[in-house]
Amino acid sequence: MKRAILTSLLITISTIQLAEAKPNFVGANYSGTYLCKGNNSKVGDYQVVAKLTLNRAVSRGSIGIYDLALETENSFTYKGKAVANANKIAFNLSMSEVSSAEFSTGIANISKSGAGKFSYTNHYYEVDSNVGTYGQETCVMQKSTKTAKKPAKSV
Repeated sequence: MKRAILTSLLITISTIQLAEAKPNFVGANYSGTYLCKGNNSKVGDYQVVAKLTLNRAVSRGSIGIYDLALETENSFTYKGKAVANANKIAFNLSMSEVSSAEFSTGIANISKSGAGKFSYTNHYYEVDSNVGTYGQETCVMQKSTKTAKKPAKSV
């Protein structure tokens, strides 16, 4: 009798764990460095560098969660998050380090060129104490700058 109860308990626990298991990330990985050229209703034309880094620990199924860093021409960095599902990606960015931070929220379609580079056009809105600012930026993934491994020295 004890064996039957123990077996039943183990089967129940195993079933619960399987039901709660989250699927691994199977979506496209958009991680990389992107050169962005944009236009903002307040600033005008500008250029920034965006870096997307997949957070594999919290990405599930087709939903990719990314850390986002945006570096301006004057080397100021804004940080935020992005979430992607298939070819859609949404951005949320803190525009300052203070507690009364202003935020930028954007949405884009992302695609892959014939050369194998991802690109997107982000349509965004930045909240401020007034009417706010809107704009768009087109971002193209830059070539990876991986360093080549040096051959092992022979003895």
